[in-house]
Amino acid sequence: MKEQERTGKKNTGLDRLFRPRSLAVLGASADSTRGGGFIWWRVNEHGYLGKKYPISRSSKELNGIKCYASLSDMDEPVDMIIIAIPAAAVESVLVECARKGIKFAVIHAAGFAELGEEGRTLQERMIKAVRSEGMRVVGPNCMGIFSPDMRLNTIVELDEADLEAGSVAFCGQSGWASENFITGGTARGLRLSAAISSGNQADLDLFDYVSHFGGDPKTKVICAYAENVGRGNEFFEMASKVGTAKPIVIWKSGFSRAGTRAAMSHTGSIAGNREIWRGAARRSGIVMAEGFEELVDMAVSFSSPLSPKGKKVGIMAEAGGGGISAADACEALGLEVQPFSPALKKRLKDFLKPYLPPFSGVSNPLDVVWLPRDVAFTICTTCIELMAGEVDAVITMSYLPFMDAEFRQQYIEALCRLRDKLNLPIFMVPPYASRAAGAMKEFTIAGLPAFPSFERAAKALSATCGYQEWVRSV
Repeated sequence: MKEQERTGKKNTGLDRLFRPRSLAVLGASADSTRGGGFIWWRVNEHGYLGKKYPISRSSKELNGIKCYASLSDMDEPVDMIIIAIPAAAVESVLVECARKGIKFAVIHAAGFAELGEEGRTLQERMIKAVRSEGMRVVGPNCMGIFSPDMRLNTIVELDEADLEAGSVAFCGQSGWASENFITGGTARGLRLSAAISSGNQADLDLFDYVSHFGGDPKTKVICAYAENVGRGNEFFEMASKVGTAKPIVIWKSGFSRAGTRAAMSHTGSIAGNREIWRGAARRSGIVMAEGFEELVDMAVSFSSPLSPKGKKVGIMAEAGGGGISAADACEALGLEVQPFSPALKKRLKDFLKPYLPPFSGVSNPLDVVWLPRDVAFTICTTCIELMAGEVDAVITMSYLPFMDAEFRQQYIEALCRLRDKLNLPIFMVPPYASRAAGAMKEFTIAGLPAFPSFERAAKALSATCGYQEWVRSV
């Protein structure tokens, strides 16, 4: 109750925001190059499963659906309205929406706090006018929502296959970051439970979204791009509770003077101090990503169906140099690449003797050279099974499964069975990342996280281990 009294925000559940039974698009048009036009196009094109109502002064109907000339002409109840009209007209419309009992408004329009004091005043007045009615607001200055369960996507175009629902949730205080996480993440094999472009966060903010995702049974990993983190200690206290059950990965930007100025003009945010952020995040168990690539890599790592029980890493590569670089990367991040025991070395040597030249090493990293096609499958799976008793996770690189699609499916199925049998996370690295995008996606979807390089695999694995250590400590 104290939080509500302090902020005036009601603790409205967000289920109907991410899974609305019905929605209206105010400012819809047949012109997909305009804000309301492309939002309507995306709502319709992706096959939103609820009832949809276009509100447009320029059209009588859109895609065979009757248009309403104004909000006042509508009697149908809706869970959400997406507002895509100029900023100056938003306040009066928002008040009307609240009085009609619409619980959620997504304000696409820009022209508020990001423009300075005058815009901030308009934004604050607008939110104050509807708060007493119990309405909650996304934005303004945002791209909206991606909810695969409802086939609702106002953020970015996707291939049909990438609309499949999954377990990774995302909140981005930037339309660009949201678009990139959705497109870049799904291209790597991530499947999302929900995503939101939060914009200026005049009402609903990172606290609300992380809290909601924390209670969402379909979400297993929570990711975010943040320019500011509001509500201070309350946010970190909430995050530490959510984090004991689900990893929270945040890419926080805007620490430099130039970045702070840009954040202020982008979403009206005050970015904050890097060291204060890092200290508070670390204590709360938040996993910190440095940039877009790390954010996606860590989401891929945490999407693995298994987590490592410790820091011991087994490395197997069909390239000596690759194994060395993997070992360097792991040890630099505090992971342990311990030599295999004499007994394990003997078992590996005896098994590999018929297949590999005598100069091949059987320590850790394990160098299996260039495997012939007819034995590659047997060698890779058997070596992983042999080393499983002495490691907590495996990072492996093999040529054939990344270069031969027919071989890949058999390999993926076998590794998945092995992973589950051994209770061992297996991380994949391709020989040539520039030619392996599709294969990496297949591995990750199957629960075998794939990364473009040994260094990035090691960083993601290190983050996973660090998070598990924090969970065990609280």
